[in-house]
This record gives sequence, structure tokens and C-alpha cells, in this order.
Amino acid sequence: MKTESRTDRTWQEDLRQFLPEPQVLAAWFVLTVAFVWFYWQTGSLWRLEHTWMQDDYQHGPFVPLFSVFLLWYRRDMIIPFAGRGSPWGLVFFGLWAAMRWASAYFNFGSLPEYSMLPFFAGLALFAGGWRGLRWAWPSVVFLVFMMPLPGDVQAFLSLPLQGIAARISVFVVQTLGIPAMSSGHVIQLTDRPLDVAKACSGLRMLMMFFAMCVGAAFLVRKPVWEKLFIVASVIPIAVLANVMRIVVTAIGCELARRFPSVMDPDQVVETVHTWAGYIIEMPAGLLFLWIELSLLSKLLISPLPERPLVMGDLLEERALVAVQQNTRRER
Repeated sequence: MKTESRTDRTWQEDLRQFLPEPQVLAAWFVLTVAFVWFYWQTGSLWRLEHTWMQDDYQHGPFVPLFSVFLLWYRRDMIIPFAGRGSPWGLVFFGLWAAMRWASAYFNFGSLPEYSMLPFFAGLALFAGGWRGLRWAWPSVVFLVFMMPLPGDVQAFLSLPLQGIAARISVFVVQTLGIPAMSSGHVIQLTDRPLDVAKACSGLRMLMMFFAMCVGAAFLVRKPVWEKLFIVASVIPIAVLANVMRIVVTAIGCELARRFPSVMDPDQVVETVHTWAGYIIEMPAGLLFLWIELSLLSKLLISPLPERPLVMGDLLEERALVAVQQNTRRER
């Protein structure tokens, strides 16, 4: 029996198979409107928008778009959509209600936004059953990267990353012949201190590259341990990208010291802080990630799947041996 592959179907046919019955669509629409109204009234959507305006979470608006893309990318897992849900989705809705209550009673800052995750997981399970949850869980998990981190977690991650980036940057700057020394996350140049916390934020690159590496792990068809290795490489990639930005800032300050009539050191730091994330850090991070994926593909070659021999293969092999024997006799 011939099965129809993804390439044999048009996106219109995929969409028709993807959509459930009209009554299920109506239920989804009601739940979506209720979700938007509830989070709009409680201010959670406004807080998310305010978070995305900060430097550390400027990638936030792209996270929901990539989650929707993941749903479409994995559509073969749910097509054709049966529309048979599971009552176990009510457990996730109960967890969602408990998180909303705890955020209001104990005044937890970021808990209202994180309550979106069990809501979407419950919606996938309640509407599509366990098959729907298996299809949608990567998109639900990826939404974590648009949420603000608690303040203690930010301090725990940001300060050590800044110190490590400062020490590595001082080594690189000294290697280039520029006098420098580090004290904590402050680099002392010849005539001015360079605060790493102001020059570049390690947390921003960490969050951005976490999202990039997790998204790449969801897309590539690799073993689980290779995907975990890609995700674990986030911290060194973020540190290296920050080091490149700090080194460029230090070089600019040294050039401004030597040519004060041409460059202003304060203007150099402000320019690098504003544009280096897009010109240096992001391309450098993408380059490091591409190098890592290329090395993994070269060093780790997936074995070919073993195919059991069938009667036709045996007959073909025997015929080939007979032909070779006859050829030798004729010679």
C-alpha cells in the first residue's frame, strides 16, 4: 500500500487535514478569547511586553512565532487531526489555577507569566489527547524563553558570566599588546575602567543563545545525547561572543586614547554597547553554533540502518556469483 509523504501534499491539503471539526474549532476559539481576555485584564501581557523592551529579552517577540513554526514543522504527528481529547488535560488546568492563585496570594513576580505553560499544555491534551501533547510539547517548552527570569536567578547567572568574560577578555587584550587588568567584572585600561556589566550583558547572550540552541535541537534529526550536547554548549558560546564584544570595546578605547582628536572614548563605549550585539555578538554566536554543528556532522556519522535480507536479495546474490564463475571459465 502506497503511503502519501509530506512532499506529496500541498500546504492547503495539510491545512485541511490539520483543522478539526467546526464545533472543536469553536471551542478552541472560545478558550483563546478567554485566555487573551484573562491575561490582558490581569496585566500579564503588558508585563511581557515591558520585559521584551529590556536588553536581556529583546528576542522575546520571536519566541511565540518560532513556537507556531514548530507546530507546523511537526504537523505530521497530528495529521489527520482526530479531535479526540483527554480529560487528563483538566490536571494541567488545575495546575494553572493553582499557579494563578499562588501568584496573587504570595505576590510572586513572574509566576503569572509562567502559568501560561500549563495552560497551553492542558489545552493540547484536552483538545488533542496524548497524541496532541506529544505533538505540541516542544512549542510549549520553548515559550519559556519569552518569560522573565526571577531576580535571584538573574543575579546567579549574570554575575559569574561577567567575571569569567572579564578575565578571558583581559588575557586576549594583553595578548594584543594593550595594558589591562581585571578586578571582578571591571577591566582597568590605561586611562579608564571598562565595566563589563555596562559594556555587554552576559545574561542577554545567554538567554538568546539558549533559545537558539534549544530551537536547533528541536529541528535537527540527531540522537538525544547530541541534542543535549548542543544545548550544553550555550554557556561557552555566550561567553565567547561576550569576549569578542569586550575586546572590540577595549581596542576602540585604546585607539581613542591614542587619537583623541578623532575618537571619543565615551562615544566608543556607547556605540559598541548599542550596536555590537547585532554586529558582533549575534553573528559570532551563529558562527560558533554553525561550526559546532558542522564538526558534529563530520565527527559523528550515523550508521546506516540494517536491512534484513529477503529472498529476492539472496537470488540476486547467487545470480551474480554464477555470472562471475562463468566469466572466469570462459577466460
